[in-house]
Amino acid sequence: MPSSASAPGDLRVRDVAVQAGGRSILRDIDLRLVPGELCALIGPSGAGKSTLMKVLLGLRRPATGAVTLGEGSVGASGPVGYVPQDDALHGSLRVGQALDFAARLRLPALPDAARQQALDRVVAQVGLGDRLDVKVARLSGGQRKRVSVAMELLTEPPLLILDEPTSGLDPGLEARMMGLFDDLAQAGRIVLVATHAMQSLDRCAALLVLVAGRVAWFGAPRDALAWFEVQTYAGIFDRLQRHAPPVWSRRFLASPGRARFLARPGPGRPAASAPPPETPAATSTGPAPTGPSPQERLAALKAELANKGDG
Repeated sequence: MPSSASAPGDLRVRDVAVQAGGRSILRDIDLRLVPGELCALIGPSGAGKSTLMKVLLGLRRPATGAVTLGEGSVGASGPVGYVPQDDALHGSLRVGQALDFAARLRLPALPDAARQQALDRVVAQVGLGDRLDVKVARLSGGQRKRVSVAMELLTEPPLLILDEPTSGLDPGLEARMMGLFDDLAQAGRIVLVATHAMQSLDRCAALLVLVAGRVAWFGAPRDALAWFEVQTYAGIFDRLQRHAPPVWSRRFLASPGRARFLARPGPGRPAASAPPPETPAATSTGPAPTGPSPQERLAALKAELANKGDG
């Protein structure tokens, strides 16, 4: 797939904390997402996933810490893409009409020819060429999600965040959608997917596990299985219940693998300045804890996120 995404640099989250109503929703969030990688965000209900997405989108100011994209704020790097769990599409429009309408709203300054090129580009990226004359109401769930993604890709965002994009899809469709998101990341952008679907996490280059607003794991998905001492990704959720969230957080913060993953070079970057690879045992087999212890669009996006609980 040809690369057309602008990539101003890494998305860096440094020591972010968020408080509301006298309680901590997020604390000690320290992450680095790099262009070219797909990252999955998972965690139990109430883990703070929605709040973290708001912070990354620049819609919620953290109490402490900072979020940067490249050398500046997320907003300064241009439009970011956000696909909510519920698709905001007009069912009576044909796919081609819906995309053309979105392009006219989001790219008003472009000449007609250039706007059509942008439309052709996103249609090819998400594989909707044979659905342009079909009404949105007649699309499958996966096809509707592709339309929503295509709308966000019109502005070539360096950062694309998707909230439960495969919810309600069968395993085959879920796998194909995750493959699409991986392709979009490899085109040169940062893609973060909040998900409860465990079947395709191996497609991701990074996995972020939140529990009670804390990072319990951030690293390669396969290494998470050994870290939590489970056989499947679904098993992580049961494992998280065995110990208090601060225990998981402290253990991960002290892990040598944490610093090494934060310093990873990223796809296509030279690794000369990166720390030497860690042995599998040091990286992935650490024992588990052992005790308790655009304005209208932006306005609509803010409203959609504001109506969603922190989960």
